[in-house]
Amino acid sequence: MQLSEEEIENLSIDKFIFHVVHHHNDEPILLDETPIGDFEDFFLERAMETLRGNQFTFADGSITRTLLKQVLEDESQFVPVSKTLAQTFHAGRDKRIKPGVMILMTLITGQRKLLSLLKYDHEEAVTYDITDDAKAILKAITNSFTKSADALQKSALIEIVDDDDNIVVVDKTVRHEITDFFRGFLVCKRLFDDKQMTQAVEALVVEVVKKHQNDLPNDITQNVRDRYYDTVQKRDKFDATEFFAEFFGAHGSAAVRASFDKGLAKTGMEGEVFNFDKGAVKKQRPQKYKTAEGVKIDVPEQASDTVKTTTTASGTVITITTSRLTNL
Repeated sequence: MQLSEEEIENLSIDKFIFHVVHHHNDEPILLDETPIGDFEDFFLERAMETLRGNQFTFADGSITRTLLKQVLEDESQFVPVSKTLAQTFHAGRDKRIKPGVMILMTLITGQRKLLSLLKYDHEEAVTYDITDDAKAILKAITNSFTKSADALQKSALIEIVDDDDNIVVVDKTVRHEITDFFRGFLVCKRLFDDKQMTQAVEALVVEVVKKHQNDLPNDITQNVRDRYYDTVQKRDKFDATEFFAEFFGAHGSAAVRASFDKGLAKTGMEGEVFNFDKGAVKKQRPQKYKTAEGVKIDVPEQASDTVKTTTTASGTVITITTSRLTNL
């Protein structure tokens, strides 16, 4: 899911409610109304943090999708649906889920309407007041919303347009994936699988290196696919910042990073964290050709896209494009 800078700037919360879940009782505490007051910006920021997550889509038969679509089609269903979702979330018994609240919001920007689901953990905080006689009075607060990254445990930003669903998920328990608990609640599946994403990053790296070849050293430009293969074999997970630093090292300038980030956004993979499919990439080998007339052609990896072969009725035409030809 992508939002332009203008869409993010114009984003507003249309409806907001939360219910208390996983508080060690059999049923959640369901509320009829939770006025957002002066805290719209706070919760908008929390919702927007989800944009840095992994992309999913609803699986067939998702009850959560059916319920959320009811909200989009009939706004009077917002509170009843939020209660049903809270009951479903609460019913999932997982000891790792801490007491907290499940928030449902509808967001509007231009002609687009989004839905945001947030699971906030209750974090105990200590505040204090200063009295007139210079004494501090400490007070414990257990039911609080904080900006702590650990407090916002699970979040989903959802757009349902006809049959084209876009879901971005952040699950702090397993950042590169999604827990079985949250997957079962949403009934969703990854938009791209690990193999597709591993190969997409390879294609992107080749494109970025080619674009910046005059600014990068030979050990990168002449061995880009082998370098990618070695990087994948050493790492289990793809994280854009960590991968970029390892692959480009000291040569990863701001311009190279900008091209890399732009490519991730263009392929719909901005914010994705995933497990590398190590079998999806192969060691690049020099291409070797020999014609019937005895002409031998060795094509190193870095020049693979300069050689093209076309089969015609009269034979095979080999086209080599070069900036300079040297007579050895």
